[in-house]
Amino acid sequence: MARTSSFSNSDLSWECSQVKRKILNDAKKGRITRISKSVVFELIAARPRIGLKSSRMLWAGPQREYLESWFVKLEEELQLIFDSPPDADPTQTRSEELSKNYSILEAKVTHLTDLVATYRDALEKLRLENVKLRELTILRFGHIDTEAN
Repeated sequence: MARTSSFSNSDLSWECSQVKRKILNDAKKGRITRISKSVVFELIAARPRIGLKSSRMLWAGPQREYLESWFVKLEEELQLIFDSPPDADPTQTRSEELSKNYSILEAKVTHLTDLVATYRDALEKLRLENVKLRELTILRFGHIDTEAN
């Protein structure tokens, strides 16, 4: 006699949707390039509402038909993701993308060059002020001996 499952069909559908969302997000971000049924069933079996130590019960239990149709739909959606172009804007060509990136980088370099020039000017002003203050200190107090006896 087959062992009865410790989870309901609603629990199974909930956890399947969670696993599906994770797999689709991973596929969109390029973390996975292919998926096998055994890996997916292991992920489902490890979910909290399912709580199985292995996926054997999912392969042979009464939920097999639901999981088979669910996995076929998942494979179709994954294939759509894998077949779609990686860029979000397919109308933009590679050269347009490179020129856009180049112009952005050029603007950043110009800004940083201006910043360096501003800092150099401020440094020069502070250096001149420091020299004047040293001269005033020397006029007022004379040279300070660096060696103390």
